Amino acid sequence: MKRFTLIFIFTFLLTPKIYSQRCGGGILTFNIYTLNGEDVKEFDYEIFPVSKELLKKNYYDKLTIKKYKDCPEYSLFKDIQKSGSIIGKVFVNQIIDNNDPKLNAELQKLLDTSAISQKGTIKSTMLFSTRENQSFPIVLKISNGDREVYILGNYFGNCDREASLVWGDKVLKLE
Repeated sequence: MKRFTLIFIFTFLLTPKIYSQRCGGGILTFNIYTLNGEDVKEFDYEIFPVSKELLKKNYYDKLTIKKYKDCPEYSLFKDIQKSGSIIGKVFVNQIIDNNDPKLNAELQKLLDTSAISQKGTIKSTMLFSTRENQSFPIVLKISNGDREVYILGNYFGNCDREASLVWGDKVLKLE
């Protein structure tokens, strides 16, 4: 009985916190929907690696007031973890880092896991393999003709989810 009590104390009471996983991994389904019967045959895409240091310095610090800088529940941070956030090209040039070999190697490993290339064309859907604890922000560039949109997101992290881009004549919306 003493032995059982000691095992109980060491196992449950002295362990400060126990963490569990929600899913382990999954699939992020990225869809593009067109409005008003717009007939688009294909979209071009390109995936860029984002430096976490540059992201913090040149995006988060510029767009977030001091009160919310360390708050993971702030909508700017939550959107990037869910469906992503449409950002301007001026920010894209300040946060991507194509010259970091470690960043590029990690991106290539994640692309290989998802069986997608860094650049190509799609009709309407891309599938990203995700790992729950993965935090690897990317910029996904979607273009068709003269129009382009840049999406900042953690598309290789978290569990099963869907991100949808609504592509219309004058409307771009990410859900």
